[in-house]
Amino acid sequence: MKKLLLYIAQVLITFTVLAQSYQVQGIVTDEAGEGIPGITVTIKGTGSGVSTDLSGSFSLPLMGQSILVFSGIGFESTEQQVDRSTTTLKIKLRSSTTELSAVQVIGKSEHTETREQPFAVSVVDVKPLKVQNLDVNQILGTVSGVRIREQGGMGSGFDFSLNGFTGKQVKFFLDGIPMDNFGSSLSLNNIPVNMITGIEVYKGVVPVHLGSDALGGAVNVTTDQNVRNYLNASYAIGSFNTHRASVLARYTEPRTGLSFNANLFLNYSDNNYMMRDVEVPRSDGSGKLDTVDVRRFHDAYQSQTAQLELGVVNKPFADRLFVGLIASGNEKEVQTGLNMQDVFGEVMTTDQVLIPTFKYRKSNLFVTGLDLRAYAMYNRRKAVRADTSSRTYNWYGDYSTRINNAGEFSYNKSLFSYDDESYLATANLSYQLGKNHSVSVNHTFSQFSRVGKDPMRDLSEVPFTTPNTITKNISALSYSLSLMDDQWKTSVFTKAFMMHSSTQVESEDTDEFEEYNIQFLLNGYGVASTYFVTPWAQVKLSYENTYRLPEGEEMFGNGLTVLANTTLEPEQSNNYNAGILVSKVFKDHTIRFEGNYLYRKASNFIRLDASQPRNSNYVNQAKVNLASIEGGVQYTYMRLLNLGINVTKQKNINADESDRLFKDDLPNQPFLFGNLTAGVQFHHVGLEDSRLSINWLSLFVDQFYWKWPSQGTKKYKYDIPRQLSHNLALSYAFDEGKYSASLACNNITNTIVYDNFAMQKPGRSFSLKLSYFLSN
Repeated sequence: MKKLLLYIAQVLITFTVLAQSYQVQGIVTDEAGEGIPGITVTIKGTGSGVSTDLSGSFSLPLMGQSILVFSGIGFESTEQQVDRSTTTLKIKLRSSTTELSAVQVIGKSEHTETREQPFAVSVVDVKPLKVQNLDVNQILGTVSGVRIREQGGMGSGFDFSLNGFTGKQVKFFLDGIPMDNFGSSLSLNNIPVNMITGIEVYKGVVPVHLGSDALGGAVNVTTDQNVRNYLNASYAIGSFNTHRASVLARYTEPRTGLSFNANLFLNYSDNNYMMRDVEVPRSDGSGKLDTVDVRRFHDAYQSQTAQLELGVVNKPFADRLFVGLIASGNEKEVQTGLNMQDVFGEVMTTDQVLIPTFKYRKSNLFVTGLDLRAYAMYNRRKAVRADTSSRTYNWYGDYSTRINNAGEFSYNKSLFSYDDESYLATANLSYQLGKNHSVSVNHTFSQFSRVGKDPMRDLSEVPFTTPNTITKNISALSYSLSLMDDQWKTSVFTKAFMMHSSTQVESEDTDEFEEYNIQFLLNGYGVASTYFVTPWAQVKLSYENTYRLPEGEEMFGNGLTVLANTTLEPEQSNNYNAGILVSKVFKDHTIRFEGNYLYRKASNFIRLDASQPRNSNYVNQAKVNLASIEGGVQYTYMRLLNLGINVTKQKNINADESDRLFKDDLPNQPFLFGNLTAGVQFHHVGLEDSRLSINWLSLFVDQFYWKWPSQGTKKYKYDIPRQLSHNLALSYAFDEGKYSASLACNNITNTIVYDNFAMQKPGRSFSLKLSYFLSN
């Protein structure tokens, strides 16, 4: 009886405590309304509390009436009394020039924690850039070691290079989710900057939790995962009849935890920019060339995306559980082939995807320290490549009509389309074994299938008439150790790569198609370690022996510009990285320096052979050595001035001793590039809660050769000339950041700019972006 009474009393006390507890959520901003990360929120008199996240948000469980203390370096502390009637808070902190010299211990932001990992990683805080008219590619172009080469204006194809690794050797993720088969309408240059909070660029060694077969690195774009409600709408208009619009919204019902997310964005441009000093054949048939300025006339682009999600947050069974749907599509006029000599006037492409998704995350699953993240998707994609005209165009828009069956691009007219069907499932389970040890296991399953058809061609000439499939399984296991109060951190890991592909190839004996199967089973491993020499300086070392499995387009082609190569072998690389990170605060001044040396020994290196005038294909380069050294410095004075500069020098050579081009530099690869950024901010300009920002960006790329540098004489070699261009942006935000406007000028000096051989990019252009942001 006594035990029963004690039990009943314990239950009553528990229910009483639970009845008195409540949750307070909020955001801490500066005087201009920008969220402040790393602000300490403590319960006065207890010492317990939390730190604000990247966007300045926090969530804190409380008991009864309490006083919260908000403090952080560079800001005056403030207190706020709360009780059960308080559910949300919005705290504004004033800047302080006297507190910066004080020693304060605050929680590290997510960006800082990512930078301090043992891996070589650069992190971009996108929050200050959201008011500008930018896309993800433009932001990535400012990161050391990164070179993004676009073929033209909005919607054009682009090649991403990271320390000499290009194309699909670098993997892309959206909140840790692989973007491999999202399609061209949902690529990085279509994602609005309003949607994201940060970008993580892993160089060489890639952590296990991303679960991929990346050979040379990975890019993880992170979005705002807070549960707070918001509405963010923006519209931008610019030169060449360019328009960008986005509406991003989230609503979470606090009582039930039911949450709804919506991301809608649209991009359009005529891309009718002027190209200068173009060699155009004379109309008199003499074969002579005139050097003239011409305007692009068949290069319009449009894309639209809708992403909807419905789920619950902060439940006993899930921190986050969402089901969603992504619908995306684009239309692209094709102006040229691989260079500006092939001019088209009616070639078109379209691309549509429909992607149901499932997301799940749970911390402390079953036991404390056990965390699970899972994601699954199904993707249906339909792409069309239309080349049905008999006309031959020139740069003036004039044309002649052929009487044969040739298309503008293809030797025969084509209305080629292909249907892709893909599945992806990934899960990551991590367990914290006490303070200093943790293990993590990750598995990613993916399957890709493509079927093609073309009603204007004979069946034997149509690619993918029977399904071409690739199935991959990638497993990874890691163990992490932290010693000396986190002064020394080390992670060791192993990975397994499994692949099976099936395609149809033409038999050399019978001219009939027969099934061709390929299977690979490979194992990789690696280690990454970092040591804090001082609290503000750390050194990093990492090594990885890894593989990358060929992708669908690399093996099967795209049916138009890229030919198939079903004999491609997986790439293998030994990656060595050494780096240093220094971040030091001197009263009002902050300096951060990042330096890395990266060396890779790659076998069966997959590269795009674009030396042919119209078609290209992917080939294996037997052995390639890649070396890269990069460094960057960023300086900040309070929240008023920021300066940054980074430089990358790399050398990628053919290491195959049996090749006549042994020790020659790889073709079509930049070897020296960098950028400079500068920004100033003025507060309370015109209005009390306002911020005026002026930002400058200079981009430099040295000359490099299109083909093998040792071949031919210097006078007749094709090259991509030295590039130096400048961008300027003027932004104004007021009413605590609710309203903002940004005026930008790209390529302000109207320099002729090339990323690829004989493919001019837009000259000087202007844009205006208007934004509205509401949250509670």
